[in-house]
Amino acid sequence: SFIILVLRDDFRQNPTDVVVAAGEPAILECQPPRGHPEPTIYWKKDKVRIDDREELISIRGGKLMISNTRKSDAGMYTCVGTNMVGERDSDPAELTVFERPTFLRRPINQVVLEEEAVDFRCQVQGDPTPTVRWKKDDADLPRGRYDIKDDYTLRIKKAMSTDEGTYTCIAENRVGKVEASATLTVR
Repeated sequence: SFIILVLRDDFRQNPTDVVVAAGEPAILECQPPRGHPEPTIYWKKDKVRIDDREELISIRGGKLMISNTRKSDAGMYTCVGTNMVGERDSDPAELTVFERPTFLRRPINQVVLEEEAVDFRCQVQGDPTPTVRWKKDDADLPRGRYDIKDDYTLRIKKAMSTDEGTYTCIAENRVGKVEASATLTVR
Protein backbone atom coordinates (compact mmCIF):
# COMPACT_ATOMS: atom_id res chain seq x y z
CA SER A 1 0.00 0.00 0.00
CA PHE A 2 1.08 3.60 -0.50
CA ILE A 3 -0.08 6.93 0.92
CA ILE A 4 -0.79 9.93 -1.27
CA LEU A 5 0.35 13.17 0.35
CA VAL A 6 -1.75 16.15 -0.65
CA LEU A 7 -1.97 19.87 0.10
CA ARG A 8 -4.61 21.67 -1.92
CA ASP A 9 -4.33 25.30 -2.99
CA ASP A 10 -7.66 26.70 -1.88
CA PHE A 11 -8.05 27.90 1.69
CA ARG A 12 -11.33 26.90 3.31
CA GLN A 13 -11.37 30.36 4.93
CA ASN A 14 -9.09 33.28 4.14
CA PRO A 15 -8.56 35.90 6.86
CA THR A 16 -10.42 39.18 6.32
CA ASP A 17 -9.45 42.78 7.08
CA VAL A 18 -10.01 43.93 10.66
CA VAL A 19 -10.27 47.45 12.12
CA VAL A 20 -9.94 47.94 15.90
CA ALA A 21 -9.27 50.70 18.39
CA ALA A 22 -5.97 50.47 20.26
CA GLY A 23 -6.42 48.44 23.45
CA GLU A 24 -9.19 46.29 22.01
CA PRO A 25 -8.71 42.62 21.07
CA ALA A 26 -8.27 41.68 17.41
CA ILE A 27 -9.15 38.27 15.96
CA LEU A 28 -8.12 37.02 12.53
CA GLU A 29 -9.59 33.69 11.39
CA CYS A 30 -8.25 31.17 8.93
CA GLN A 31 -9.06 27.62 7.79
CA PRO A 32 -6.20 26.06 5.81
CA PRO A 33 -6.65 24.08 2.58
CA ARG A 34 -7.61 20.42 2.86
CA GLY A 35 -4.66 18.07 2.87
CA HIS A 36 -3.26 14.74 3.82
CA PRO A 37 -1.85 14.81 6.44
CA GLU A 38 -4.21 17.53 7.73
CA PRO A 39 -2.19 20.79 7.52
CA THR A 40 -1.23 22.85 10.55
CA ILE A 41 -1.06 26.63 10.38
CA TYR A 42 1.15 29.47 11.44
CA TRP A 43 0.85 33.22 10.84
CA LYS A 44 3.08 35.84 9.26
CA LYS A 45 2.90 39.59 9.83
CA ASP A 46 4.43 41.69 7.06
CA LYS A 47 6.01 38.45 5.74
CA VAL A 48 7.73 37.59 9.06
CA ARG A 49 6.62 34.54 11.05
CA ILE A 50 4.83 35.41 14.30
CA ASP A 51 6.10 33.86 17.49
CA ASP A 52 3.01 32.78 19.42
CA ARG A 53 5.02 32.62 22.66
CA GLU A 54 4.44 36.36 23.06
CA GLU A 55 1.91 36.55 25.89
CA LEU A 56 -0.42 38.96 24.06
CA ILE A 57 -0.82 36.72 21.02
CA SER A 58 -2.44 33.29 20.86
CA ILE A 59 -2.97 30.99 17.89
CA ARG A 60 -5.74 28.46 18.39
CA GLY A 61 -7.69 26.41 15.87
CA GLY A 62 -6.96 28.72 12.95
CA LYS A 63 -7.53 31.92 14.95
CA LEU A 64 -4.92 34.56 15.64
CA MET A 65 -5.92 36.52 18.75
CA ILE A 66 -4.16 39.69 19.87
CA SER A 67 -5.59 40.48 23.29
CA ASN A 68 -4.53 44.12 23.60
CA THR A 69 -3.75 45.75 20.26
CA ARG A 70 -1.15 48.46 19.89
CA LYS A 71 -0.39 50.75 16.97
CA SER A 72 2.63 48.54 16.20
CA ASP A 73 0.34 45.51 15.61
CA ALA A 74 -1.07 47.13 12.45
CA GLY A 75 0.05 45.47 9.23
CA MET A 76 -0.60 42.73 6.69
CA TYR A 77 -1.26 39.25 8.11
CA THR A 78 -1.01 35.99 6.18
CA CYS A 79 -2.06 32.53 7.35
CA VAL A 80 0.22 29.70 6.20
CA GLY A 81 -1.06 26.12 5.88
CA THR A 82 1.71 23.53 6.02
CA ASN A 83 2.21 19.75 5.86
CA MET A 84 4.87 17.36 4.47
CA VAL A 85 4.01 18.33 0.89
CA GLY A 86 4.72 22.01 1.38
CA GLU A 87 3.20 25.33 2.35
CA ARG A 88 0.38 27.52 1.05
CA ASP A 89 -0.15 31.21 1.85
CA SER A 90 -3.64 32.61 2.35
CA ASP A 91 -4.72 35.91 0.85
CA PRO A 92 -3.29 38.67 3.08
CA ALA A 93 -5.58 40.55 5.48
CA GLU A 94 -4.91 44.01 6.86
CA LEU A 95 -5.16 44.84 10.55
CA THR A 96 -5.76 48.56 11.08
CA VAL A 97 -5.34 49.94 14.60
CA PHE A 98 -6.95 53.32 15.24
CA GLU A 99 -6.61 55.44 18.38
CA ARG A 100 -9.50 57.04 20.23
CA PRO A 101 -9.32 60.80 20.72
CA THR A 102 -7.47 61.99 23.82
CA PHE A 103 -6.85 65.48 25.18
CA LEU A 104 -3.40 67.03 25.12
CA ARG A 105 -4.90 70.23 26.55
CA ARG A 106 -8.34 70.81 28.05
CA PRO A 107 -10.18 74.12 28.42
CA ILE A 108 -9.94 75.66 31.90
CA ASN A 109 -12.44 77.74 33.92
CA GLN A 110 -12.03 81.50 33.50
CA VAL A 111 -13.18 84.66 35.24
CA VAL A 112 -12.88 87.87 33.17
CA LEU A 113 -14.06 91.46 33.22
CA GLU A 114 -16.61 92.69 30.67
CA GLU A 115 -15.03 93.64 27.31
CA GLU A 116 -11.99 91.43 27.98
CA ALA A 117 -10.91 88.79 25.45
CA VAL A 118 -11.27 85.12 26.36
CA ASP A 119 -9.46 82.07 24.92
CA PHE A 120 -10.57 78.51 25.65
CA ARG A 121 -7.93 76.09 24.42
CA CYS A 122 -8.56 72.51 23.33
CA GLN A 123 -5.85 70.25 21.88
CA VAL A 124 -6.54 66.66 20.92
CA GLN A 125 -4.86 63.71 19.28
CA GLY A 126 -6.16 60.51 17.74
CA ASP A 127 -6.11 58.44 14.57
CA PRO A 128 -7.94 59.17 12.33
CA THR A 129 -7.49 62.86 13.21
CA PRO A 130 -10.51 63.79 15.34
CA THR A 131 -13.03 66.44 14.33
CA VAL A 132 -13.40 69.09 17.02
CA ARG A 133 -16.46 71.22 17.77
CA TRP A 134 -17.62 73.49 20.57
CA LYS A 135 -20.92 73.83 22.38
CA LYS A 136 -22.18 76.35 24.91
CA ASP A 137 -24.52 75.09 27.65
CA ASP A 138 -25.22 71.93 25.57
CA ALA A 139 -26.35 73.91 22.51
CA ASP A 140 -24.56 74.91 19.31
CA LEU A 141 -22.59 78.17 19.57
CA PRO A 142 -24.56 81.27 18.56
CA ARG A 143 -23.25 82.53 15.23
CA GLY A 144 -21.04 85.60 14.96
CA ARG A 145 -19.98 85.92 18.61
CA TYR A 146 -17.15 83.43 18.53
CA ASP A 147 -14.00 82.70 16.52
CA ILE A 148 -12.63 79.18 16.33
CA LYS A 149 -8.98 79.17 15.28
CA ASP A 150 -7.06 76.52 13.31
CA ASP A 151 -5.80 74.98 16.58
CA TYR A 152 -9.46 74.75 17.80
CA THR A 153 -9.01 77.59 20.32
CA LEU A 154 -12.38 79.25 21.00
CA ARG A 155 -12.01 83.03 21.18
CA ILE A 156 -14.43 85.65 22.48
CA LYS A 157 -13.12 89.10 21.51
CA LYS A 158 -15.14 91.12 24.04
CA ALA A 159 -16.84 89.22 26.81
CA MET A 160 -20.40 90.17 27.76
CA SER A 161 -22.54 88.91 30.62
CA THR A 162 -24.54 86.84 28.10
CA ASP A 163 -21.35 84.87 27.33
CA GLU A 164 -21.37 83.37 30.81
CA GLY A 165 -21.88 79.62 30.83
CA THR A 166 -20.24 76.27 30.23
CA TYR A 167 -18.19 75.71 27.08
CA THR A 168 -17.60 72.15 25.93
CA CYS A 169 -14.97 70.93 23.47
CA ILE A 170 -16.04 67.70 21.72
CA ALA A 171 -13.51 65.59 19.81
CA GLU A 172 -14.67 62.61 17.76
CA ASN A 173 -13.32 60.07 15.29
CA ARG A 174 -14.61 56.73 14.01
CA VAL A 175 -13.48 54.84 17.14
CA GLY A 176 -14.39 57.22 19.94
CA LYS A 177 -15.59 60.53 21.33
CA VAL A 178 -14.39 62.65 24.29
CA GLU A 179 -15.52 65.96 25.73
CA ALA A 180 -14.13 68.47 28.20
CA SER A 181 -15.90 71.52 29.67
CA ALA A 182 -14.96 74.80 31.33
CA THR A 183 -17.02 77.68 32.70
CA LEU A 184 -16.82 81.37 31.92
CA THR A 185 -17.75 83.97 34.53
CA VAL A 186 -17.98 87.61 33.43
CA ARG A 187 -17.68 90.26 36.15
